[in-house]
Amino acid sequence: MQAVAETLFDAVYLISVVTIGVLMIRHSGGTRQFRLFGWMAVVLGAGDAFHLVPRALALCTTGLADYTALLGLGKWITSITMTVFYLLLYHVWRQRYRVTGRRGLTAAVYSLAGIRIALCMMPQNQ
Repeated sequence: MQAVAETLFDAVYLISVVTIGVLMIRHSGGTRQFRLFGWMAVVLGAGDAFHLVPRALALCTTGLADYTALLGLGKWITSITMTVFYLLLYHVWRQRYRVTGRRGLTAAVYSLAGIRIALCMMPQNQ
């Protein structure tokens, strides 16, 4: 029962978030903030797909234990896309509140994102 319910939920979620993101990008009418929100949704859905699709496959077949490597890769990709998601959110914040300048803050945000991605790649994360 868990396999069917979770797989169905994941499929609806992934299709919905990517579709909404694409629609937001296409219908942004040149409004950068809405286009960024659309890209956030697409990045979120695409990144989550790398984890949720193998999970659904595992649940509907032989189980999670047989898909450890694929699930680990999916979690790694998802964690990196979440970093990109938050970088886009930073730009939405700048756009929404008309923040200009602050090169130091932008450099710090990108530096921390780079550090986070580097930490995600460490072998200790398996």
